[in-house]
Amino acid sequence: MIRRIIKYIGHQVHVRHRKGRGIHSPFLFEFVHDILFNAWRLEVPEEITRIHRELREDRTVIPEDRLLVKAAGADREGAGSRVDRSAERTVGSFVRGSSVSPRYGSLLFRITRWFRPDMILELGTGLGISTLYLASGSPSVPLHSMEGNTERAAFAASLVCRFGLEQVSIHWGPLDRKLEDFLPQLSGRFVAFIDANHRCEPVLQYVRMILSRAEEEGVIVIDDIYWSSEMERAWREVISWPEVRMSVDLFRMGVLFLRKDLQKTDLKINF
Repeated sequence: MIRRIIKYIGHQVHVRHRKGRGIHSPFLFEFVHDILFNAWRLEVPEEITRIHRELREDRTVIPEDRLLVKAAGADREGAGSRVDRSAERTVGSFVRGSSVSPRYGSLLFRITRWFRPDMILELGTGLGISTLYLASGSPSVPLHSMEGNTERAAFAASLVCRFGLEQVSIHWGPLDRKLEDFLPQLSGRFVAFIDANHRCEPVLQYVRMILSRAEEEGVIVIDDIYWSSEMERAWREVISWPEVRMSVDLFRMGVLFLRKDLQKTDLKINF
C-alpha cells in the first residue's frame, strides 16, 4: 500500500496534458479529449451501471475452484486480489476488490465505441463486469473473453446470457494456452484488455503473443500497471517496444496504441 501511494504521488508530479491541452498528435488529442475525458458525452447503458451497483453488494459466495486448488502451486491464475485473498469470496467482495470500477468500466465502453474494432479480446474475465462494458461499446463485434477460474467463468457466462450478448464467448482454461489457440482468429482492428496474472513475465508473454498476430491497427489496455513492482516493470518494458507507437499511463490502467504512422509518444495523464 505504501509503495502504491508513493508511486501515485510520483505519477501526479509527472502528469501533463490535462484534457488534451498541448498534445500535437490529432489522433492522441482525440483520444484524450474526446474519449478519456468524454467530450463526446458517451453514456454507458443504465442497465449495466445498475447491475454493477447491485453486484457490489451481492453476498453470494463464489465457490473455490477445486481444479486450481489441487494444481501444484496454483494461485487462481494470477497474483491475487488487492482486498480479499481468501479462497472463498462473495460476489460483492470480488467486484469491489478485483473488478473494474464504474469509472474505468465506462472508459472501456468509450474506447470500444470510439475505436470500432473488428474484434475484442479479454484476458481475465473475472465475473464478467469488464466484459459487459467492453461488449456494450461495440454490441455487434465478436468478443472473446478468457478466464482461468471455472467458477468465475461460469458466473460471467450467466451474466452475459442475462444481457443477451450473443456476440460474447467465454473461454475457460490456462490463459496462455487459450490465447495461443485463439490467436489465428485475430485479424483486423482489435481492442485487447489484459487483467490477468499480475506478474511481469506472463503479462509480457500475453502482449508478445498478441503483437505477433497484429496485422492492423490495435489498442491494448493493461489493468493495474502499478499494482506491484512486477506489473510496473512489465509496463515499462512494453512501452519501450517499437511496435507500441503510443502509450497513455493513467496510473490504474495503461493504454497502448499500435499504428505504424504514429510518432513514438508516452504520456502520463491525471484521469
